[in-house]
Amino acid sequence: MKHILAILILVAALLLLMIRNVAPDPYVYDEADYMYAASLGFAANYTDSPTLPLSEFVRTGLERGRVTTEHQSLSEQIRASDDIVFYRHWHGPLYLDLLLPVSRLGLSERQTRTAMLAVPALTLVILYCGCLWLMRGRVGTFAALIAAALFLSSSAATDSTELAPHQLFALLSVVFLFLLLKFLDTKLRIYWFGSVIAAGLAFCTLEVAFVLIGTLAVCAYVGRRPLQIDLRLIGTSLGLFAGTVLIVWPAAIYKLSFVKAYLFMAYLGLFRKSPWGNEAIFDVWRHRVLDSPLEWFAVAFSLILFFRKSGGRPAYPALVSVLLMLATTARVVTSSTRYSLLFMPALDIFAALTLAPWLAASRGRTVFAAALVSCGLLGMDEYREFTRSHDQDPRPPAVLTAIREHRLENETLAVPQEELPMIHFYFPRMHLRGYDTPDASVRPALHRGYPVDIEPAH
Repeated sequence: MKHILAILILVAALLLLMIRNVAPDPYVYDEADYMYAASLGFAANYTDSPTLPLSEFVRTGLERGRVTTEHQSLSEQIRASDDIVFYRHWHGPLYLDLLLPVSRLGLSERQTRTAMLAVPALTLVILYCGCLWLMRGRVGTFAALIAAALFLSSSAATDSTELAPHQLFALLSVVFLFLLLKFLDTKLRIYWFGSVIAAGLAFCTLEVAFVLIGTLAVCAYVGRRPLQIDLRLIGTSLGLFAGTVLIVWPAAIYKLSFVKAYLFMAYLGLFRKSPWGNEAIFDVWRHRVLDSPLEWFAVAFSLILFFRKSGGRPAYPALVSVLLMLATTARVVTSSTRYSLLFMPALDIFAALTLAPWLAASRGRTVFAAALVSCGLLGMDEYREFTRSHDQDPRPPAVLTAIREHRLENETLAVPQEELPMIHFYFPRMHLRGYDTPDASVRPALHRGYPVDIEPAH
């Protein structure tokens, strides 16, 4: 009963923190594309139809993708074809499968974003219950409370309220790690196969799920003798992974849609200067640490304990997954919190499993001091959160209003490239021409800045 009460209080606190960050703004860029993909229906996302065949995708990329002047016309061509994989930004369809029924309820933008907060709320529940599942008694209670408190204090979790698949990936990676840790503890292969299924589901959400596959490979190699990892287990695992993907995202296999994601990421890495942000790496990490002081303090202290003590519960798979993810996302130099979701929940698990045995074996004064420091850091973080401004960006709704006032819903309009997805979602019958730099020969045109200015055709 006490654990149920604790979970209810923690989930309520999480939702209270997150709802404050839910924006009422129109869907912009990524969100607009995801909502448009959802509007095309389940069948389109399940079968990736319509989409460019892989051969044509490769040929088009080689012929036009490397020419800077062709980028805008190429984007227009793909959008005009309703390429479903493009609108999902080359991700798998699992997040869209959850978003699709919510998008059909007729909710406002704020309400839709709020409804999708069920995903991080479920992540918090699994973090709490997963620690109790791995550790019994007082140690398990300590671990559950630590993991939940760290997730609750994490800006990666509480600030990521936009429509994006990263929260779902965080949920699946948490399930993956608990199943893998349970396998290492019990050596029961059912938990290994469960972690393989979780990795397959994560693969159908974000392409960086290969990090989870890498984590499985490292753990299989490290524990190959005591865990009796053999070729039969590996073959069964590969078949189970492929079967999971085939059920959830069959087009990934028979249309090789997943290959497009990796080819596109390779293209961005090779031919775009700053494809995933252009902030200084020091500034990115400064924001991450200062925005979640309790979380990073706990992680730092748990790392000291982990490397100073031999023995104890093997929390190393969580650390392996974090290191692999950090290496994979090294070029993501933006302080946007959604990208921290790819590794922070795993660090929360690592910290909880490492700190809990130490706290349970400590004297009362040590536990009290740790609780006092944690409350102080958590209080600082929540004070920052509640005093932060949450003003709405006035331009997006003003742009939509201006288009309606000018009666351009079915007309041609030149628009800033970054606003093209939003306008396309709300006015799918418009013919839009995106631009990075204004072209005086193209009119009518929507100019950047506020108040909104639409220059009519001459």
